Amino acid sequence: MLAWHAELVAEDRLTGGRNTREVVRIGETVRHTRGSGAGFAARVLTFLESIGFAHAPRYLGVDERDRDILTFIPGCTTDHPSQRGHGAYGMGGRILRELHDATDGHALAGTQECVIHGDPGPFNTIFRQGQPVALIDWDSCRPGRRLEDLAYMSWTWCIQSAGNVPIEHQAEHLRELRDGYGSVETELLIDMMLLRQAEIAASEAANARNLALDRVRRQSAEEAVAWAENDSALVRGNRTTLLAALLR
Repeated sequence: MLAWHAELVAEDRLTGGRNTREVVRIGETVRHTRGSGAGFAARVLTFLESIGFAHAPRYLGVDERDRDILTFIPGCTTDHPSQRGHGAYGMGGRILRELHDATDGHALAGTQECVIHGDPGPFNTIFRQGQPVALIDWDSCRPGRRLEDLAYMSWTWCIQSAGNVPIEHQAEHLRELRDGYGSVETELLIDMMLLRQAEIAASEAANARNLALDRVRRQSAEEAVAWAENDSALVRGNRTTLLAALLR
């Protein structure tokens, strides 16, 4: 007679970033609930693996609880420039450019320029020893324009109304990230940053009012609105300084 024993698998909850869903680590894999963009993200990650793109987790399928399975990438996210090393901003720009170049003209991009990550903030970037090594949380990836992805990264990596970061340092970080990515029209980059901030503020304000969402999600939305509006005010108030750095 055979005796069957259920294997207990330890799940370690991963925290950090701005995503409110549960993400767990099991061994050398990460599992999370599949969102509406899971199918497209799986195709993108599978393609990126096929071409040797080194800055994303590998997609391993779906587990018995209908969760996506991804490879675990050791490291940490960051929320302040003091946690990032020399050259980190330029490297971040190069990683994003590599993604855009790899998908430019590909069927996955449809009629758009390329596939964009959609949420390439430092809270969705794994760092090791102060340097970015991979983008995670690909649920927002989609066909889109290079500039909207670059502007979002530029904002979330470089602009910080909280944290006591001198504006001159923020401007220098912005220039380094832009230089890492490559040539882009400076005025258009600033304008797109402001547009992305306005879009986030508007969408999260709607979430904050949506009583169908739980209290934690609504509170997170309120915080996101304040974040976007405060950073937008900083950009508008220091546009000349930011442009001067980009034009140097």
